[in-house]
Amino acid sequence: VQKISLQKKTYGFIDLCGQLRFQKRWGGSPRIPQTSVLGHMLIVAMISYIASVEISASEKRAYNNFYAGLFHDIAEVLTRDIISPIKRSVEGLDEIIKEYERSQIEEVLYPLLPEYIQKEINYFIDDEFENKITENGIIKKGISSEEISKKYDDANYSPVDGHIIKACDDLAAFIEACLSMEYGISSHHLKEARENLIERYKDKKIECLNFGSLFKYFI
Repeated sequence: VQKISLQKKTYGFIDLCGQLRFQKRWGGSPRIPQTSVLGHMLIVAMISYIASVEISASEKRAYNNFYAGLFHDIAEVLTRDIISPIKRSVEGLDEIIKEYERSQIEEVLYPLLPEYIQKEINYFIDDEFENKITENGIIKKGISSEEISKKYDDANYSPVDGHIIKACDDLAAFIEACLSMEYGISSHHLKEARENLIERYKDKKIECLNFGSLFKYFI
């Protein structure tokens, strides 16, 4: 608090992140209620935490999932919100955008933070939707949530359920689209997102979490 009040570097990080409250989701596509990127990040973090509690995750795992959800779109303070259809419209564009985001985060965001916080946030947002653990100082990815629960649900492994966070991110986007359409404000992007997400998650389960049922609830 003292560092923030004295407007040190950490204040610059908080101030920069705060700009996301003015940045609207869905690339300017008409929608009611409008949501900011900052608000979306908080919703994803809260749903991720609730999901962690539902699977009886350890305290460290729930902590990691909350903060990984909270920071998953942090790069958009530097690159702005680019909707998924545009990212997919040109082959390789998504990877180019991700590489640009990484470089901007390293050049602009990380210098505003102490080194130990840099490492933690980097762990959260590098391949943010991948399941991962750390073992003997080495980050391991490609592990199922079930395997994390059985073998790695311990603070020593610092587990992150990237697949659950991705599902929570998509659920938040789905709710945003459904609410707007319910209020009579629609667009091609909203309809396409709604249809694609329904199809993608209709039979989706992660651990005991039935995401298919969750998505159907908001139809």
